[in-house]
Amino acid sequence: MKRGIALVCVMVMTGCAYQVKPVAPGAINVYSSYESKVPGKFVVVYDDSLRNVSREIRPVSHVCSAHTYPLDAGDSLVNGLRKMFDATLQETREAKTLPSLNEMQSDGTRAAILVRLEDLSVRLSCSLGFWSGTCTSTTDMSMSVSAKNSEGKNVFDTQVTGSKTVDGDSGGACDKANELVEESFTRSARDALERLAERIANAARLRPKQ
Repeated sequence: MKRGIALVCVMVMTGCAYQVKPVAPGAINVYSSYESKVPGKFVVVYDDSLRNVSREIRPVSHVCSAHTYPLDAGDSLVNGLRKMFDATLQETREAKTLPSLNEMQSDGTRAAILVRLEDLSVRLSCSLGFWSGTCTSTTDMSMSVSAKNSEGKNVFDTQVTGSKTVDGDSGGACDKANELVEESFTRSARDALERLAERIANAARLRPKQ
């Protein structure tokens, strides 16, 4: 009993920051009605909402509420999107800003793609056990993707969402909760990217006219 009481004190009263460093989702499954990637050259611009995304997560529960879990997810999201575009588009290059129509026409770019993070919500809730607690992390995200061709016409416009929940051990001092946040984030990102990959791969307007 004394040990259990001591554990409560450590988990509730002592505050620490446990960094959350999600990894980019692995290979993306692409379900396409076509036998090949979308042909042509594409310019991809990642909005600052993606590159600079960060959150400081604090559990909504009383347990572990003294701790924070800073999330820096920009690199993870951008790297995951790179893999997705590599799996669906024949040739891509990144740019900081959208190219002009003249630039696109001169180098044969089929379309310029802009990707934005519309929303990211991470919820962490923890409860006590006898020796260690448990936590549940849920990540919800949405991204928008639009594309214009070299004539300035909108040829693609969509928004995709991802949502995943992960349960697990919080650790003796809430020091494993960050791993659950990492996993729920990565799974949610994969969920969104696979939806996006399917839509891009099957977008007839991104492909040359037959």
